[in-house]
Amino acid sequence: MNYPGSEDDFRVMDKRNTFMVTLPYIKMRLLISILTIILTSNNLLSQEYAEFSTDTTRFRTWYAKDDGQLPERISEQEWFVNGQKMFYGSGTIRVEVNPNKLDTILFHGYRRNSLDTIICNITEPKKYKFFYNPCCGRFNIQDEASKIFISGKVLFRLKNPDSKTYLGTLGETGKIVTYKDNDTLGVDCRSAMSPNVYRVTFKQIDVCKDSTDCNEGTCLQENNIDEPNWDFGFNTISKKLDFIYMPLKSEPVEIIYDPKTNKIEIK
Repeated sequence: MNYPGSEDDFRVMDKRNTFMVTLPYIKMRLLISILTIILTSNNLLSQEYAEFSTDTTRFRTWYAKDDGQLPERISEQEWFVNGQKMFYGSGTIRVEVNPNKLDTILFHGYRRNSLDTIICNITEPKKYKFFYNPCCGRFNIQDEASKIFISGKVLFRLKNPDSKTYLGTLGETGKIVTYKDNDTLGVDCRSAMSPNVYRVTFKQIDVCKDSTDCNEGTCLQENNIDEPNWDFGFNTISKKLDFIYMPLKSEPVEIIYDPKTNKIEIK
């Protein structure tokens, strides 16, 4: 027989009744609570974050010219990353890494009434820095560890065969996309002054037979030909995709179009 205060049982008395609570039960609940706290702490510690900041080291000459104020073409550039606002000189923001989803960054440029949506994939806990690009009113992005301005690459693919002609573009460079072709599109035609944040498009086109009939053009990268076609002319029949892409790694983003369903998948 066990007594109150003994090693195995603890008896609680009140005015209405008497009930028994065993010490092993209390010990088990306490152990579960401790394990829950430990697991939660480990999950918080295991979360990885990428960091984004801005470069201001080259702004000293502009500050001197404008009475200590940045020119509007610079100061009006703003980013909204995961709900956090950033501008030149605002400090560092942290974003949780999630390799299983695409991320969007909203960008407000100089004299723009609307926000541009930039698509990227934050897959690694790296540090990135935005640099002002004086050429095109945009910016460049650098991997801080390697000091490399990341070049974009896209792998356009057709999921099913189709007799229509499709053109994929990355910045100033384009490529005819076919069912059997799996070559990656780089930025061979990119100007040295152009930002490494690119406009990506995918269109059904009609290739021009005569330059007088062309409304559009691109620098075409062709398979097994070293020199690109700088004067490739075309007319757009149907635009399937149009967005701004910010590469955060050297591996290409994959864009798959299904002509049967008219759907696009981005990986």
